[in-house]
Amino acid sequence: MPHPVIALVLSVTSTLVTAPAPELSVRYEQPGSRGAEEARRLLKDSGVLKTRLRLPERVEVVARDCDEPAARWNHDKRRITLCYSLVGTVRDTIKGISETEETGEHAEEHRMDGALSVLFHHQLGHALTTLNGLPDSDAQADQFAALALAADAPKRVVAAAEARHLLAGHAGIGHLSGMEESATFACLLYGTDPARYDRIAKGGWVPPERAPSCAGEYAKVKSAIGDKVVKVGT
Repeated sequence: MPHPVIALVLSVTSTLVTAPAPELSVRYEQPGSRGAEEARRLLKDSGVLKTRLRLPERVEVVARDCDEPAARWNHDKRRITLCYSLVGTVRDTIKGISETEETGEHAEEHRMDGALSVLFHHQLGHALTTLNGLPDSDAQADQFAALALAADAPKRVVAAAEARHLLAGHAGIGHLSGMEESATFACLLYGTDPARYDRIAKGGWVPPERAPSCAGEYAKVKSAIGDKVVKVGT
């Protein structure tokens, strides 16, 4: 049975309107260094800090300088914070990987957009978890994040799975680290539409032996979170 308090729009088959949900606002604070300015530009130009999903309550997203590289959700303030230094760390790591693999600039930008999408949607997952009265954890946030990303930004799903897979073995980038977590996240994304997102399985971002079960894993998570569809603006 779906949890009775779940109010999130999660439907990868629904047509969502393009206007951002009015409950979410985004603010970019003034950066204090050249690196932070580049991080702010990356966030703004990518457009990843926007959502077409209706949230249970108003949420503020703040990009800013911080004492340490981090991304966090503050339930009391209803605020998601993304630190410029974390964006910079992710950028440098993605750049190093792409240079090692000798991929082009387009592939690097594609991966960066995917990584930033994961950063944002994971924190959005924490917000959705606590705002719906559920016990908070990274695993629960990842479940919300995967379903939200697939519904919210389907064009970034493949890039998100690839970026998280590439970053999974690197330390110092928060929840983007972790091979098992990366595989589970990719499995849920792939499971939303195996035909559409077959590159996730072909890329090896979900273990081959697990791929056939991903549609079932996705269906189970979607059922547990709630399957009531409420479109933005309705």
